[in-house]
Amino acid sequence: MKKMSCIFLFFLAVHFTHAQVDITNSGILYITGSTDTVSVTGNFTNTSSASFTNNGRFYAKQNYTNSQVSTPVGTGELTMNGTGTQLINTTSTSPFYKLTINKASGLTTLASAVTINNTLTFSAGKLSLGSYDLTMANNAVISGASASSYAVAVGSGVLKQQIISSGSKMFPVGTTAAYTPVTVALSMLSTTDVFNVRMLPAVYVNGTSGGAVNANAVNATWMVSETVNGGSNATLTCQWPASLELTGFNRVFSRLAHYSASAWDYGLLSIIASGSDPYTVTRSGFTSFSPFAVTMFMAVLPAGSLELSGKNLGNENDITWSTSEEHNTSYFVIESSKNGVDFEEAGRVHAAGYSSSVRRYNFVHKAINGTSYNYRLKQVDVDGKWTYSKTIRINASTVGSASMYPNPVKDKAIINFTVKHPAVVTMLVSNTAGSVVFTTKQLYNQGDYAVPVNLGRLPSATYILQLKDEHGILQTIPFIKVN
Repeated sequence: MKKMSCIFLFFLAVHFTHAQVDITNSGILYITGSTDTVSVTGNFTNTSSASFTNNGRFYAKQNYTNSQVSTPVGTGELTMNGTGTQLINTTSTSPFYKLTINKASGLTTLASAVTINNTLTFSAGKLSLGSYDLTMANNAVISGASASSYAVAVGSGVLKQQIISSGSKMFPVGTTAAYTPVTVALSMLSTTDVFNVRMLPAVYVNGTSGGAVNANAVNATWMVSETVNGGSNATLTCQWPASLELTGFNRVFSRLAHYSASAWDYGLLSIIASGSDPYTVTRSGFTSFSPFAVTMFMAVLPAGSLELSGKNLGNENDITWSTSEEHNTSYFVIESSKNGVDFEEAGRVHAAGYSSSVRRYNFVHKAINGTSYNYRLKQVDVDGKWTYSKTIRINASTVGSASMYPNPVKDKAIINFTVKHPAVVTMLVSNTAGSVVFTTKQLYNQGDYAVPVNLGRLPSATYILQLKDEHGILQTIPFIKVN
């Protein structure tokens, strides 16, 4: 291996063609024009006392290390095109203008945080983030990602991109084994924010902890977050290959599940997956962010334990739970509490007794009369031993008696609904693909309302109107738009 030190100016195309020559720049390195090229077959190091400006094309076959406190960005491109593992290590004040991954084999791995000001291009090979963030400047773009060339984001490092109101960005991330990109789209009333995405190579019972799920799900978790919490109403589209589908998973009954408030939220309806290997599912109305997974309803179950969930249905609460296995179980007691401390029995349901497969149960707590309740489940065995589930809270719906007139609608419609106590109510209109096309939010006092909504600009089609309060309770009205 040879080593060279650069202490001179580059004003023309320079090629180092010897076998693995290491280059250390301790002077001034200036690549002048867009067609000027430097190709380094060994490791390249730019020392802290050096000066390096790239306006051309810089090809690195081995590691790229920049220790300069602040490197002029230039308008050039760094291409990682070696065949083995390559590291990128640069200072926080030295972003790249263009970065291209073009490797026939091996990984390019971040050894520091990296910022791209213009373009990140995936031509061939993968870029592993490891524990470092990859930040795209606000106007920067990513191109060329595919099932064989993408960002491996299974460490603590995230891919960061800004999304503007009414805008969307695709995050071309994946696990080591598979390409699993996610697209995040914001509604028009959302606040512009920087979103962060990374992956977990499994689905976990408690979002990021607990046992790994081994059936009825896609074997990956999308970790999506926003830099400034609040102000976003997002639609997520997750993609996966058939190779990640676990035993029992059925694409016809997909759910884009969201881990929130210490439980998995599966949404109201199953979603038929689109595509043909890879597949996608889309779900709208996310106003908070955390782990996301593609599963079937109640697929995320700890072995041998109870998984409790519920929802408000006007004047009653529907409580559901599942067991992954049962041994000598006699019955279940559903206990309710208004204050979360003092519980009393609301009802009982007989158990299967013995089972090695998933069993699903249901109980309806009637005549709640606008009261919010906490619930827990007590599993009682034949020998008198018992086990409690976690506690959940079901908030009584703020919005009730919703209707829409006329339906079908041509231009303006009147939305009639009742607000039981002062609350912020969000109106969402989405198409049958799940994309939000209209949204508005307002504080209402207790009372009956008739709110006019202008839908004249919508194309003729079938839509779904949803009314949502601060607890996420929905009133849903399908309607038809005509011209």
